[in-house]
Amino acid sequence: MNTKIPEVPIEYEDFPAIILIEPSKPQNLGSIARVMMNFGYSRLILLNPQVDLSDSEISIVSRKAHLVLNQAILKYQFTEIREEFDYLVGTTARIGHDYNLSRVSLDLDKLKKSDLPQGNFGLIFGREQFGLKNEEISQCDLLITIPTETTYSVMNLSHAVAIVLYIVRELLIERGETNEVKKYYHRASTYDERRHLVNYFENLLSTVQYHPEKHRMAIQAFENILSRGYVTGREVTTLMGVFKWINLNLKS
Repeated sequence: MNTKIPEVPIEYEDFPAIILIEPSKPQNLGSIARVMMNFGYSRLILLNPQVDLSDSEISIVSRKAHLVLNQAILKYQFTEIREEFDYLVGTTARIGHDYNLSRVSLDLDKLKKSDLPQGNFGLIFGREQFGLKNEEISQCDLLITIPTETTYSVMNLSHAVAIVLYIVRELLIERGETNEVKKYYHRASTYDERRHLVNYFENLLSTVQYHPEKHRMAIQAFENILSRGYVTGREVTTLMGVFKWINLNLKS
């Protein structure tokens, strides 16, 4: 098995490390690298990977996230991970009970920013087939689980990683330990803009001589649609241009 990864210096950021225990599916590894890059995570540790890291399927799935894979660190003993991190947060689908205290976990949807450790910590995800072993669980400082239907509780590994990374990042943002993912906002339309759009619509109805008895109802319906939906300023100006063009062509 070829486990060689190009030696590119990793830049440790304020984000937690993502630790995968014996990953064995190229598709999952590629998807996980991609979702890490989506949320700004770069610290990937692979413990005893059971997959050929040169597999072309990994790069096909990961796309630009091969940058994350190129910086991945390989380790072969769980003790190496335990020694490197102050806190380890394990993930599991098999939760504990009164007679299995080592698997008592905290539901991800109930996780608070105060629950997450500060400083150098890692998020551990187990094997695709059966997750983390009991002895690995016992080495974790905190155990979390994604609440799912009990009839089928085990999620695909890459899906589980995506959910956990999203929640953890939101909690870190609340704590002020990382920046928000860049979001693009569209300016909402103003009341005056929507009124102008209604006027254009009303003029169009008059030009086509729409049924007089239904004229007011049509305008009211159009106003209701604008009020209930989120309409951006760009959308309003675009529609005004369309109505104006139709109106001019009908009169010509």
